[in-house]
Amino acid sequence: MEKRRIYCNSCKNGTWHEVMASHIQEREDDLWGYAQRFDAEILRCCGCELLSFRLVKHPFAFQDKKDKPDEEIYPEREFNKRQRRFFWHLPKAVHTLYNETVAAHDSELHLLSTVGLRALIEAIVADKLAKTQYGKSLDSKIDALAPLFEPEVINTLHDFSKMGNRAIHDHIAPDRLDVHRALYVVEGIMEYFYSIADHAGIFQRLREEKVEEP
Repeated sequence: MEKRRIYCNSCKNGTWHEVMASHIQEREDDLWGYAQRFDAEILRCCGCELLSFRLVKHPFAFQDKKDKPDEEIYPEREFNKRQRRFFWHLPKAVHTLYNETVAAHDSELHLLSTVGLRALIEAIVADKLAKTQYGKSLDSKIDALAPLFEPEVINTLHDFSKMGNRAIHDHIAPDRLDVHRALYVVEGIMEYFYSIADHAGIFQRLREEKVEEP
């Protein structure tokens, strides 16, 4: 039986997949008026036996010979996606911005994820600090965090601010890995504001309950 090696969402690495069924179809595109070939396959992981669907769209006859077929696999592969963090008691605005920024990052929408990152920092500051501590600019909001975090963190946030300015005003997208790393820093700030106290409270409550046990 034919096999293909693809990433398995369950095994969390590249594994061999058996081609359980395949189908080739040519259909005329309504827009271009040319026939296009589609190859479809049902794949089963040789390890966990999870099923996937693979669809290959071949170039039209009028396209450049160098154009490669477009491959799509369902469900979408998760190897390039971030593991989203859970935070206690997130305000709705911060929760929405965090989810949409990570979603844009996972979809490789670098400009949108950079703008979202900038907005996320502003939303956190607006939620956790008094308005008298900062001005209208993002730089002033970042500086307001200085008493709480190391200088390296504040300098990094200012770098994010510049990155966001280039994305908004000059439409210059940063490298995907830069956004990926930036999200780690912001998630650390979110952990400080929205999770540490809750985790500490749970720890103390469970200790007290244990002491009270007969």
